Amino acid sequence: MMKGGEIELPAGFRFHPTDEELVNHYLCRKCAGLPISVPIIAEIDLYKYDPWQLPEMALYGEKEWYFFSPRDRKYPNGSRPNRAAGSGYWKATGADKPIGKPRSLGIKKALVFYAGKAPRGVKTNWIMHEYRPANVDRSASASSNKNNLRLDDWVLCRIYNKKGRIEKHLSVDRKLTKFPEAEDRKPDIRNSGQNMVFPPTSMMNDLLHMDTSESEPRLQTDSSCSEHVLSPEEVTCDKEVQSQLDNAFGDIQFNYMDFGNDLFAPQIQYQMDQLSPLQDMFMLLQQPF
Repeated sequence: MMKGGEIELPAGFRFHPTDEELVNHYLCRKCAGLPISVPIIAEIDLYKYDPWQLPEMALYGEKEWYFFSPRDRKYPNGSRPNRAAGSGYWKATGADKPIGKPRSLGIKKALVFYAGKAPRGVKTNWIMHEYRPANVDRSASASSNKNNLRLDDWVLCRIYNKKGRIEKHLSVDRKLTKFPEAEDRKPDIRNSGQNMVFPPTSMMNDLLHMDTSESEPRLQTDSSCSEHVLSPEEVTCDKEVQSQLDNAFGDIQFNYMDFGNDLFAPQIQYQMDQLSPLQDMFMLLQQPF
């Protein structure tokens, strides 16, 4: 009952209709122009507002709110609905569910609200169940006015938040921000050799020191280690090996310009075959002195 523009409801009244009750007793009567006993569902253009603005526009509801709303076409010659709403858009999820047995009288569709512009909107916790009449020709050719974008005069919508509270979401501009310090940079190899660390000169001298005060060469080692003195026979053998190496490699001249860009050309194999005299030398090295 209405009193002073407000609805008077009996104590303990709760409005929790089933899907069948919403379609049979509210949606079908509204579309047919028949009166509803208690006008408990508000009539607004739901797609002009964000979902968190709707609770204060409802005639009744605590955690879920009901509205009659028209639907418009997304394109003049198509039958797809325009889902843009407020600062975001509604996106369908799941499959449509027919309402009514044995004959379907309505179709139920579940939608989720995304804040921002498609397709980069931010998903929210706002849910809408939309009930529309079934068996209705919504093609553009069936419309009497070709320039009319109206798809449905009335659909019934149930709005609620999954978290049970009124959450507001501000649209965020998701433009990519470029950070110069994060950009890929090519390594500078021009001065790469300047940062190389070499052992101190004194350490290198100690490692390569050869004592010339004695006639016999000695290998300089750590003071804790004993010195190994080369015998005259070993020195003579080393000189013979060195002489054979000089004679073998002295006859071979590598011409790197003939290889071009390929340093592993077949000519290397041919020149390596000329090293056969060295085989005798290697056999000599294996014999004990």
